[in-house]
Amino acid sequence: MIRSLVLKVPIVLALAAAVWLGLGSVPGIVALGVALAFVALLAWQVFDVNGGLWVPTLWRAPKPVDAVALTFDDGPDPEFTPQVLEILRAKSVPATFFVIGIRARTRPDLVAQIDAAGHIVGNHTDRHGPGFHFQLWPAIRRELASCNAAIGAAIGKEPVFFRSPQGFKNPALGDVVREMGFSAIGWQVRGFDAVETDADKIVRRIASRVRPGGIVQMHDGSNPLGPKGRQATLAALPRIIDEIRAAGLKFVPLDTLLGVGAYRRT
Repeated sequence: MIRSLVLKVPIVLALAAAVWLGLGSVPGIVALGVALAFVALLAWQVFDVNGGLWVPTLWRAPKPVDAVALTFDDGPDPEFTPQVLEILRAKSVPATFFVIGIRARTRPDLVAQIDAAGHIVGNHTDRHGPGFHFQLWPAIRRELASCNAAIGAAIGKEPVFFRSPQGFKNPALGDVVREMGFSAIGWQVRGFDAVETDADKIVRRIASRVRPGGIVQMHDGSNPLGPKGRQATLAALPRIIDEIRAAGLKFVPLDTLLGVGAYRRT
């Protein structure tokens, strides 16, 4: 909470000063400019996927390595998650699945299938609702705790890895992530496959921008902001794997890449 006050208090004081000095005066304009600068900094740290002001965010390996980690968001999906798992099995690629709690409770068998295949399961909030980023501490705690409980019920262990919807992190979320002992996970490159329906564009974006030690973000489930199917993801995934390997990089589990444990036992 103190970290958020570092930005919020100057914003309020600068706005008050601007009003008191008069918005038409030079000092008032300067005070308003200071307030807007702090607002911009606040917004930047909310929307910067890998920003670490509110909470340290892991998005690449801590040391040089010729490897990457593959991650998927928004599942489990009864139609598309099994198909993603089959591609990963055929290609011998480990991955991390950031699952939504309400979907994990509906299909715990799929969460168990992900775990049984040797992949990591992470927390992606309980409902992935559009209002998540406007919630305060108690509601955020419930979101993260409920998702972890659903995952724990399915596989007997609770995740340490957490990825926020869209990667956004407000000050309250940063407080809760630290308080609950999560590791916030960002990404080095994504294919925008949550909204992109052209497999070629997904492949080109990831293959041209992935870097050694990076985390790759894709989707095995749909979210309210994008198309309902993951057909483009399924078409792009084998090609992305081949392109990354052709670049001399290997796929490793996320905990191996980061050197951070993925679970705490229930």
